[in-house]
Amino acid sequence: MKIRHKLLLALGIAVLLVILGVALYSLRITSIVYIGSTHYTKEELNEKIFDKKYSLNPFYCFWESKYGEKKVIPFIQGYDIEFKGWNEITVRVYEKSVVGYVNYKGYRMYFDRDGIVVESSKEALENIVEVGGLSFSYMVLYQKLPVEKEDIFNYILDLTQTLIKYELPADKIEFDEGGNAVVCIGSIRFRVGTDSYLNEKIARISDLLPETAGLAGTFFMEDVTEDTDTFRFEKSE
Repeated sequence: MKIRHKLLLALGIAVLLVILGVALYSLRITSIVYIGSTHYTKEELNEKIFDKKYSLNPFYCFWESKYGEKKVIPFIQGYDIEFKGWNEITVRVYEKSVVGYVNYKGYRMYFDRDGIVVESSKEALENIVEVGGLSFSYMVLYQKLPVEKEDIFNYILDLTQTLIKYELPADKIEFDEGGNAVVCIGSIRFRVGTDSYLNEKIARISDLLPETAGLAGTFFMEDVTEDTDTFRFEKSE
């Protein structure tokens, strides 16, 4: 009888453990809040971070967030998962700093404010401008773009930030050998030259742009200063 009771007890415990295991396995995180993401939608991040059918089990997710390897996601430096409850988490996303990109062998090579290539992708990021005219024979991911004048990256940063400030949708920024810049917006090219009086030049472009509908050509803005509003326009042939 004692053996029978022990067997029944063991069986009962085993059944309870199975029921408990199934219950725990069936638990799911139902609320996910993302902070800091501008490149990806919530749905895209869900697919990239929680890519297994049991990834949203709270116990597995907790263990994975503490001891597992983080997913490698383009344009994302890293992320942290914070539990707000057994079915609620917040994911804080740390994006890579991207200033512009250059085309290289069919890929967009995105670089940061220091000129370091942070990502290689065929994906087009919204509001990240193409930069042309930089000459190089090679490039390596996570290393600096091999250009002769490294201070050009400070100019690119200032120029892109000023364009954002005035909400100008530049398609491309082109540089000549002397480091003079041309801002391309649609069929119009704005030659801004060097970084002197950059704010004044971009502010003037902002005023001019609404008047350029249907035009194709180049505005020469190199001589615009704080006190001088001298420029000319040449139509494209």
